[in-house]
Amino acid sequence: MKEVLENQLPLKDLERVGLYKGGSLDIDSDNLNALKRGNMTDLVELKNVKGDNGFEIEAIEARLSVVAENGENKLRIDPVYKDVQKHPLLNEQEHEQLVNGHLPNIKKEVIDREGNATSEIIEFDKLTNQFLSYDPRKIKLPEAINNEVISPEKKRKLREGEIITLSDGTEVQYRTSDKNGLRSNRNALVLSVLLDGGISYLLVTGIARLMGRETAEEKSYSTGYLTALKEVEKQLERKQQKFPNDKSIANELNVVKHEFSNASAMEPAQLNTLRTKDADDVMNEKNVNDPDDGKVNAVNDEDNDIEQSRGRGR
Repeated sequence: MKEVLENQLPLKDLERVGLYKGGSLDIDSDNLNALKRGNMTDLVELKNVKGDNGFEIEAIEARLSVVAENGENKLRIDPVYKDVQKHPLLNEQEHEQLVNGHLPNIKKEVIDREGNATSEIIEFDKLTNQFLSYDPRKIKLPEAINNEVISPEKKRKLREGEIITLSDGTEVQYRTSDKNGLRSNRNALVLSVLLDGGISYLLVTGIARLMGRETAEEKSYSTGYLTALKEVEKQLERKQQKFPNDKSIANELNVVKHEFSNASAMEPAQLNTLRTKDADDVMNEKNVNDPDDGKVNAVNDEDNDIEQSRGRGR
């Protein structure tokens, strides 16, 4: 298990900020999953932070993320800033639009270090009171969402922070400042990612709402989502057979069962819109005893987690 974590996380950096002690990580599962996927955590309190130059900070609140530097995974620490610093690419109006939440992001055309014309997407993170930017070319996206393959054009839009709409009405937007790396008009999504030549499934729950939008889809479950959720369940069951003593897999299965249980509360007319197999699976989950009821988790294939943004900058 430690070898797997070392491949995913910079354990020495985490140890330096007090989050890795005696071979164990002192961080909740939601934030741990965010780190594994390359996303930003929520605000985390760090104590006795030791810097490379010998300085030590008694306590600090910050958001954490894992970024690639010179081929290695490094821990990035984004503290809370007292005052908002101006972004060199934004004019005064754009600055105010992002800070006040009138726009989710702004796209700017720039020239990279190699002299190539490219784009930079800028967001404002209210938790740390700073602007975040990323290079769309560095964003890795799923092959499918809720069992629907994402076209090249929709991938382009996602990378550039635009909202895409799936055939079932699901709306999705990439957000580098969000813990889950995206926002949607649905609370949960199943991402299909290409890893080692095969497809792996990732259930992401607790997704934040799209800015300024509230739709009926938030409280509904599409056929595509339930079909993909079934694949997540099968994937976890295979892992459980391989690692029967791993409690984290059992917890992740409970999250999946909780989603099926939620879906079983739909009106009969809604259930009838599902394929017979899916409807039966949903109804069979009605009486699941879920010890993690109400807890928001992201279910991962721990050996092969999706990598998200590696291009954040201030």
